[in-house]
Order: sequence, then C-alpha cells, then structure tokens
Amino acid sequence: MLLNKMEKLGDRAALPFLEKKSLMANIPSTVRSRAAEVYVSLATAEECAAFLPEILKVGNQTVWTAGWRSGVLPACLRKIDDAIAQGEISDKTLNLLVEKLLAHTQSLSVPRLADGDMIDRFLIRHCAGYATSRQRLAMWTEYLDELGNEAWENDLRKKFTPNKEFLEALPPKQRIDLRKRFPDLPPLPDEVSAWDGGRMKAMIASVVGFAALAACAAAVWLVFRRRRSHGAG
Repeated sequence: MLLNKMEKLGDRAALPFLEKKSLMANIPSTVRSRAAEVYVSLATAEECAAFLPEILKVGNQTVWTAGWRSGVLPACLRKIDDAIAQGEISDKTLNLLVEKLLAHTQSLSVPRLADGDMIDRFLIRHCAGYATSRQRLAMWTEYLDELGNEAWENDLRKKFTPNKEFLEALPPKQRIDLRKRFPDLPPLPDEVSAWDGGRMKAMIASVVGFAALAACAAAVWLVFRRRRSHGAG
C-alpha cells in the first residue's frame, strides 16, 4: 500500500500529501486514519501540535464517524507529550494547542465520547487550572449526557461519573473560569440556558406590553367614537 511505503521510506516530503488525505471527509475513514497515522509518525511534535486541531474537525457527525481518529489521537498526544518533557515545544505552540483543545471540548457540535477522556487527561497535565475548571465540568456533564443504556455505555458512566461528582462537589467559587485566560472560549451551557430563558421572558413581556398598549388604544378609540356619535346626535 502506498501509505505504508511512505512510512517505511520516512520521506518528510510526503507530509503535504498525507495532511491533505488526513483531512479529506469524502474518502474512506480507514484511508484517512492511516494517512493521519503516517503523518504523525513522520512529523515533528510542533507539526503534530498544529495538525491535531485540524483532524478534530473531521468526521464529527457521530461518535462512530469520529472514531476514525481513535488510533491517531493518542499517537499524536504521545509525541507532543514527549516533546514537552524534552523542552522541544515552544510555549507559544503549547498555549495555542491548549486553547484549541479547550474549544473542542466546549463545542456542542462534536461527540464528547470520541475524544473527551484523552483530551481531558492532556489538559490536566498542561493547562493550569483546568482540573478544577467550569469548562471541565461542562465537558464531563455533556459527555455523560451523551451516554445511552448499552453495556459499554454503562461501563463508561461508572468510570467517569466520579469526575463530574468531584467537580460538582467543589464550592462554585473554587471552579476556575478559563475564559479569563482564553477569552475566545464559548459561553458555558448554564449561561446559554439562562440567557435563553431571559430572552424568552423579555419576549413574553414585550408581547404582553404590546397587547396592553393595543387594548388601551382600542379603549381610547371607542370612547372617542362614542363621544363623537353623542355629539352628532
């Protein structure tokens, strides 16, 4: 197979081709996954740090379609972890990667079951404050909400519910809001719900106010009409 030959040759000139194949949504997931694996094997850790957020954008329709990167993601994170330990990744690169991984965990358009645990562990190691953050609580809340009642899902629920319970047990003031460091992170789910509720109340109040105004105007018009009729009589 061409991809296996590329990996065996170790020719970095193949990286652009491999990257393109890795990000193509319209090819078989097995081919995409293998291309990404070969890319990671040939790329530097800095290149993997830029590559990783891109592969997280592909195949997110369901947990099953996102499963194409189940072998790629841990390999990529291991290479990055090793480079961090050796001081071979710049702070700028690491901070950018952390921000993008945080954004991924907060996006409602991706299945948490596909990558949540691996990314969670990476962020605990490399993002100060993440372990007790509001963003982490939001991620695990959504993760557990995605689970159904299959045996494997019940196993995941038993394994990861303690993460959520630990975060819920923290006093609210001890839960760190990482938006102070990463202002581009999206609103938290509870904030969105509160905002939607407030918007609905405002809409209802507007409708009620408009109806009251219309009723008042109708009453004034009726009085005016009666007086006019009385004057004419």
